[in-house]
Amino acid sequence: MKAFATLLWLEHRRSWVWALSLVGSLAFWGWGIKQVQVIDVAERLSIRFGLLTAAALIAPIVLCLMVGRIRSETRHGRYQVLLMTPPSGYAHVFSRFVYTATVALAYYIVIGMLYWWIAALAGVHFDARTLVELVLGAPAYVLCITVLPLLAWTVLLMLFVSAYRISGQGWVPGSVMILGTPFALRHLVDGMVNVAYSLPGWHIFANAPQALDPIASRLDVMTSNQAVYNGVPIEPLLIMLGLTAAMLLLAGRIWQEVEA
Repeated sequence: MKAFATLLWLEHRRSWVWALSLVGSLAFWGWGIKQVQVIDVAERLSIRFGLLTAAALIAPIVLCLMVGRIRSETRHGRYQVLLMTPPSGYAHVFSRFVYTATVALAYYIVIGMLYWWIAALAGVHFDARTLVELVLGAPAYVLCITVLPLLAWTVLLMLFVSAYRISGQGWVPGSVMILGTPFALRHLVDGMVNVAYSLPGWHIFANAPQALDPIASRLDVMTSNQAVYNGVPIEPLLIMLGLTAAMLLLAGRIWQEVEA
């Protein structure tokens, strides 16, 4: 446990500038959102939500760059003390992943708070449960089914390329993994769709429609009280968490073999 904490601290020493820059960039996005002063409510709301959605989509790219610097560090001879320390490869991989995942969670929690702020500016006021779901529940769900697997895949890719480089640039094993990913992803998505709602759904935002009714009437959005809301499916969450764990274990095993 002490070794893991040390590696986590070293990861913070190496990546805190990336983390601070990423989370701090939300101040710029908030400033940009505030500058949108279009008179029409629908247009103003759509532009503000669009800007914040862009911020949410850009973050995974930065996070993958932050977590995937294993190959460059190894190739250029950096952090040799860190690479040759007694802790296992699993500890190295998990410390890197946990730090980046924590930064991602903080980033998306702030994103959730900004969504609440935009809704409040539009006159939408959520109850306490919906507010907690918006700030904590929704970011955690999105993180688990998209960002965390992507980070684990990036770590595995970088270690795979570094460990099994067939050519000088390591492009052969990297190309194999990258080209094979879309086919695997297609079957994965099909499988998740087939098993979705086999378990009871998570009724996140169940109370949101009442808060959205006033703004929906102002935007001339037709709502149906007869619609049945089954919540978000739990199966994709469980599958992607399992896949994330499997990729991290495989990456740790590769590190163990290479360092041994």
